[in-house]
Amino acid sequence: MGKLFQFFGLASWWVQSRLGRKRPLVNTMIIHYACNLRCRHCSLVGNEALLPPKQSLSAQELEEEMRAMRKAGARILYFEGGEPTLWSDDGKDLGDMIELGRSMGYFNIGYTTNGTNRFYTGSDVISISLDGTKEVHDSIRGEGVFDTLMKNLEELDHPSVFANFVIQKSNLHVIRETAELVRDNPSIKGIIYNFITPPPYEEVPTWEEKKKAVDEIIQMKKDKLPILNSKRALKLLLEEDFADKCPYFVSAFVLPDGSHAHGCPMEGTESCHNCGFDAVREYYLVNRGNPFTILEMTRMFALSK
Repeated sequence: MGKLFQFFGLASWWVQSRLGRKRPLVNTMIIHYACNLRCRHCSLVGNEALLPPKQSLSAQELEEEMRAMRKAGARILYFEGGEPTLWSDDGKDLGDMIELGRSMGYFNIGYTTNGTNRFYTGSDVISISLDGTKEVHDSIRGEGVFDTLMKNLEELDHPSVFANFVIQKSNLHVIRETAELVRDNPSIKGIIYNFITPPPYEEVPTWEEKKKAVDEIIQMKKDKLPILNSKRALKLLLEEDFADKCPYFVSAFVLPDGSHAHGCPMEGTESCHNCGFDAVREYYLVNRGNPFTILEMTRMFALSK
């Protein structure tokens, strides 16, 4: 699908949203809760006892939901977990779902992975979880995870792999060092920073620590390190309670039990009032027509490769 066609399709969505037609742009599918790791900061691990009995979508359910969300207006498709690369059903795997989404006409398809299983290269974007240098990353995710990730990246040939760094008390001291690691790794094209959205609360940095981190990341952008956050969104990350500004309609969520959240699954919870997601700020700026954010985000995360 031509990028010019996609660009005008996204522009049409934006114009209609400004005119009051609130349709989802991003279809985020949390396809199952299963994961091969038990990361220290994972909210799923922390709330394991509260998860519903049904913890995975079937291939048929995925197809139905993808078609419904595409019809509702979504043009960007992301698969999340758990660990989405572990998902399978009825002889199908994540790669099959990526190709199905492409056949439906989604403009951009991606997924988030811890990188220890396998990569599906048919997607437009691959987001790898990277929470620090080897020692720090392994202290958060488990011994040997960093080396496995790096080995798998060496064998990966994909044009748009970026690192997702969750800032927490445990890794505040390696923010710059991790960006330098990304800069020096030919397989990774950039890094995007988020603050941890609790629980767990004990890993949430203080506002002063967040301010210091944001100032450091902005300086890193000036130093030409491959930071993918927009400067304006970084500053908005210091507004911890973003509930009144959050453009909930932009992203629709489908959960493993088949339930929906037209907005964020955390809406109305205490976690919502301690939001650390950069994407929320980027969507807010895109919806308001910030030209710099639109150019940066569209080029990286909205058009096909």
